[in-house]
Amino acid sequence: MPRLHKREWIIALIAVLVTLTIGVPTGMALADPAPAAATEDAPDNECDDILGTGTPEFMYCKWMAKTPREALDIVRFWARNDGQKLQDAVPYPGPVIFCMDKTNKGPGLQDCADKDQVLCKYDHDAGKYVCKDVDGNITNPPAKACQGGEFDCTGGASTGATPAPGGTGGTGSGRATSSAAPDATGGPADPSQIPVDNKSQAPPAEETAPPAGDPSAAPSGDGAPSTPADPSASADPSAPAAPPTASTAPEPSAPAQPDPVPSASKQPLAPPDDATGKAAAAAVKLNMRVWIEGELAPAWQAGKDQFDAAVAQMAAQASRPGVAGVKFAQDLGYWGFKTATDVRRFVKDSSAALRAAMPAGRQLAVDVVVPEMGCGASQTCQTALRGKYPLITRANVEKYVLTGDVDHVNVSSGLFASEYSKYKITPDKALRNQWIGVRARGWDTRVHIGAREVGLAHSGANKLTAAQAEAAAKLRVDLPLQAGVQTVMLWTHRQNWDGTTWRLLDQGLASNTMWKALQNRKGLGRLAVTFDASDPEKSITSDLSKLAEVFSVIYIHSQ
Repeated sequence: MPRLHKREWIIALIAVLVTLTIGVPTGMALADPAPAAATEDAPDNECDDILGTGTPEFMYCKWMAKTPREALDIVRFWARNDGQKLQDAVPYPGPVIFCMDKTNKGPGLQDCADKDQVLCKYDHDAGKYVCKDVDGNITNPPAKACQGGEFDCTGGASTGATPAPGGTGGTGSGRATSSAAPDATGGPADPSQIPVDNKSQAPPAEETAPPAGDPSAAPSGDGAPSTPADPSASADPSAPAAPPTASTAPEPSAPAQPDPVPSASKQPLAPPDDATGKAAAAAVKLNMRVWIEGELAPAWQAGKDQFDAAVAQMAAQASRPGVAGVKFAQDLGYWGFKTATDVRRFVKDSSAALRAAMPAGRQLAVDVVVPEMGCGASQTCQTALRGKYPLITRANVEKYVLTGDVDHVNVSSGLFASEYSKYKITPDKALRNQWIGVRARGWDTRVHIGAREVGLAHSGANKLTAAQAEAAAKLRVDLPLQAGVQTVMLWTHRQNWDGTTWRLLDQGLASNTMWKALQNRKGLGRLAVTFDASDPEKSITSDLSKLAEVFSVIYIHSQ
C-alpha cells in the first residue's frame, strides 16, 4: 500500500467526510457523532434481530454502518492522531465462504449444511486466501475460484503454488461493503393476493387476480377480493392503500416446453416506429436512461413460435440507440409457473434468446419478490411464507437471478404487509429486514440491485400534506438508497387499473406535494418510473418532458 504524505491523508479524509455528508439521501442529516452505547434492548446494527446470530451473513451485517452517525464515527476513529491508524493500517480483505455440497458449488450464504461450508481468510504472508473446512483443516475452494490466483488451491501443500484452472464449481467474493441500512419503511398491501398485468406492470393488491383471459393471470388468493381505500386519503404516509383489485381468474395452466435454446437472429434490427419506439427516442433526447419492459412468460408457455416472435419484437425495441436493455419478467416466479425448474428454464431460455437477438451491450433485467426476506430472524414467519410461496423462496430466487443470466434485479419492497402483521412485523421493519438481508447476502456483488416501489402512486387527487409526502419519500426512496440500492423504480406515471387511474402526478400533469418531494431528489440520479406510451396523460412528448423533471431512468412498456 503506497504511503501518503500528511497533506494527502488530510485531503483523503476530507473527501470521505464530504462524501458522507452529500451522499446521504435528501432529508437525512448527520446526527450527533457520538454513537449511543449498545444495550441488550438496542444492539449494534440490530443484526441479531434481523438475521440471527447463527446465520453466516450475520457478520456481514455487523460490518455495515447503519446510520450516517456510525459512518462519521468510523471516519473519526481512523482520523485520530493525524491519521496515524490509516497510515499504519494494512488492507485486510474480508473472509469468503463457499458451499461445497454436491448440489451447490457456488459461493456461501446459500442453504447448505455446516459440514459443507469452507471458510477462506486472507493470509498476508502467502498473499492469498487460505481455506479451511469446518474441522479447521486446510482445503481447497471450488475449482473455478482457483483460476484468478487469489486462493491457495494446494490443499496446504504450498501456499505459494500456482493454482490450477478448471473445474465446474462457482465462484463468489463474499466481501462485505459498508453501507447504511434502513431502519423504517412502509409498504403497500400484500401482493400475495395480487394480479400482474402483462400490459403495464401493475402492482400487487389484496387477495385478487387479473381479469379472466389475461395470459399473465396469477393464482387466486385465499380470500375474496376487496376494494382498498384511496391511498392519498390516508394520513399515514408509511402505509398508503394498495391499488384497486380485479376479478378472480383461474390458475394458469402448466407451461409448455419450448426448445431449450430458441432460435434467434443476429440480423440488423430496425427499431419499430410505434408508440414505444417514439417514446424511447424522445426519452433518449431528454438524457434519460431507457429500458424496454415486457413479459415473456406467457409467450414462453405458449410455445416456440410465439416465444421467438415475442423475443424478436423486444429485441427490435432494444436496438434503438440509447436503450440500456430490456426487462422481461415482473415478480418472477410469483405467478404463471408450476415448478421452480420451469422458472429456471424460462430465465435461461429468455436470456439466451435475447442476448442472441439484441445488439451487443444491452442488459437484461427482471423484477422479483422474496416474501421470507421481510421476516428477519422470525423462523416461524420464514417457514410459513416459504410454504405458502414455494417458487419464490430466497433459495429459489437466488438460483433464478444470481446465475449470470440477468444483469439487473429489481426487488419489490415493502410488500406482503398483511402476511407480516400475523407475526407482529411492521411494514417498515419488514423492508429494513429485506434490504439488509439482500446486502448482507452479497446480491449486489453479483447483479445490479434496484428497488421496485408501488406505494407512492394515488388515484384521484393527491391529498398528502407536504410533510406527509416528504415522510413517504424518505421511507420509500431514501431508505432503500441508503441501504445500497442503485435505483428506485416507481409505479407508475399513469395507469388505468380496474376502472381507476393511478398516477404520481395529478390529472393533466399537475404537480402535487409528492411530486415536489421527488423533485428534491432529482440530483440523486437514482429514480426510475414506468411509462405506457400507448396511454399518455397529454402526449408522449409532454409527458416525458414532465417526467424528466424527476426521473433519470424510464421503463417503457413494449406494445
